[in-house]
Amino acid sequence: MTAARFRPPTSAAIQAVRQGLLLAREQSGRAAVTPKSGRDIVTSADVAVEEAITGLLTDRTGLPVVGEEHGGEMPQDGSACWLVDPICGTSNYAGGTTLYSINVALAEGGRITAGVVGDPSADEVLVAELGRGAAAAGSRGRDGWRPLRTTFASRTVAIEPGRSAGPRREHAAAVIADVITADRWDFRSLASTLSMAYMARGTLSAWVVFLTDSPVHCAAGSLLVSEAGGVVSDIDGIAWSTDSDSCLASATPDLHAELLDLIAKWRD
Repeated sequence: MTAARFRPPTSAAIQAVRQGLLLAREQSGRAAVTPKSGRDIVTSADVAVEEAITGLLTDRTGLPVVGEEHGGEMPQDGSACWLVDPICGTSNYAGGTTLYSINVALAEGGRITAGVVGDPSADEVLVAELGRGAAAAGSRGRDGWRPLRTTFASRTVAIEPGRSAGPRREHAAAVIADVITADRWDFRSLASTLSMAYMARGTLSAWVVFLTDSPVHCAAGSLLVSEAGGVVSDIDGIAWSTDSDSCLASATPDLHAELLDLIAKWRD
């Protein structure tokens, strides 16, 4: 995959994500923090990054934007729109770490056809187009694109309770405890869909989030993982879509089946 092969909307998304990463870096350590609900927070950087990305995508493509902070609704007729999560891992960002991602996805006809993820921890942008594979390059555009491929080599699984509560959160806790006790994989919890960028690179072997409240969180990463050779579904094994409220991404079909069995074991 090379920059010359990207569709025009994808190129616009790459530019938007690169701009968002620069803005997030500039505001790191000085962004104002405001509570949203429960333990959730938003920073002034979340809002600024979303507004900058929305402005660029609107100017370049004319398509509507559904954002984490400013909301919006996906068109009911399946017409194209953007899904934007400006900083996924806001608590990490507010705490001064780079364990967050900037996610931009293009939805067309009910499918995610392009996904761009900005990863400040590696200073990279990762890109996928439906049916055309996944690739990564430096976030400042100074080097070429290299292909991405999922792998089970790390034997590392990341699991997040996400926004779950009640029985769903208890379910997540039981699965996490089982994974730790079984000692078959290394366990992580990054509190960000940045995990899907790590999966596409092969740094993680699987990632599970038990509840998400909007497709903006997983849309870009889901395509990134699947185009890098992985398998993506919800925690019931149904192929991930913009209607899904959870996500399970695995490097291989065998690992995916194994994790689905483990999740089902603790389901009420």
